[in-house]
Amino acid sequence: MEIEATLSPLNSSSFVRSINVTEVQEPWKAVIDQIATIIMTLNVINFMLGMGCATYWREVWVHMRRPIGCAIGMTGQFILLPAVSFGLAVLFKLKTYEALGALMISCSPGGAFSNFFTFNVDGDLALSIVMTTFSSILAFVGMPFNLWLYSKHWMGDEDQPLVIPYTSILSSLAFVTLPVGIGMGIRSFRENWASKIVKISSLLGWVGVCVVFVLWLIIYWPVFLQATPMIAVGAILLPILGFSFAYALAKITCQSHQVARTIGVETGCQNMAVAISIIILSFHDPQEKAQIIIFPTLYGITLLVLMFGGIFLWKLYKKRCGKPDEDMPMTHQATIEKGTVAEKAHLQT
Repeated sequence: MEIEATLSPLNSSSFVRSINVTEVQEPWKAVIDQIATIIMTLNVINFMLGMGCATYWREVWVHMRRPIGCAIGMTGQFILLPAVSFGLAVLFKLKTYEALGALMISCSPGGAFSNFFTFNVDGDLALSIVMTTFSSILAFVGMPFNLWLYSKHWMGDEDQPLVIPYTSILSSLAFVTLPVGIGMGIRSFRENWASKIVKISSLLGWVGVCVVFVLWLIIYWPVFLQATPMIAVGAILLPILGFSFAYALAKITCQSHQVARTIGVETGCQNMAVAISIIILSFHDPQEKAQIIIFPTLYGITLLVLMFGGIFLWKLYKKRCGKPDEDMPMTHQATIEKGTVAEKAHLQT
């Protein structure tokens, strides 16, 4: 089996990657991979537009004016998660390139997929959008620093330095901010249109995610066969621990459950496109790529599984126990209903 990593222009979107894990006699897998890339790219644009239509611009301004939640989230994103990844790699004694794959995931900025997750677990959508934007900006400094700090454990001075994909980070930032900005503009001038777009976007988003999930399972099943139990456990634990530690940090700083939930989701969902870009730009040996790609691929698949499970458990909890008092009124639901008088009065203060 030959593992080939390629980067197409569409791969600049959050949570979109193009790793062609193909057998030489099976070019159909490469075709399916490109189809999955196109679908996921369009899906990112789709649900970021929907997230913008579900967000009142004053809500975003509140978090930018008082960036307490955002600051806590950046702490989890660029301090807690890389440290957790490093600890897992050392604890499970991952090989050099396997550990570097885990490190690249944890040092990447947050991806747009976290906004979709936040929306479906009734988090603070405005905060999620602000955090995704700020993490992409801070990644220009935080990402190279963390890679330099933690990769020294496995890489010597004679090794080729890791290449930071600044173009990919900028593209990811554009894929987040432009559709969201358009959506918030629609929300401000045509609230009825925005409500309809949110519903359609949510439905299409779910269909797109499910289709891509199935396609990725078909394409990347050889990666599961190559993975050792320790790599698999690490790929599962990384998003769980990232969410848990960030949530705990938010609660320690007296944030509401809704805000803490949002910060946890944003910390646990990383930008796959940026991590894969580092691999493509920094490593040229096929054997090295074959080892380093295993962890990011497992992380992406397990993240989707955990996301589906988390959304299901949240919906079940709401059905049985009702909405938590701290979550009312919920940001995105209040805005979809054109905003309550109390909400708009609060946002204007």
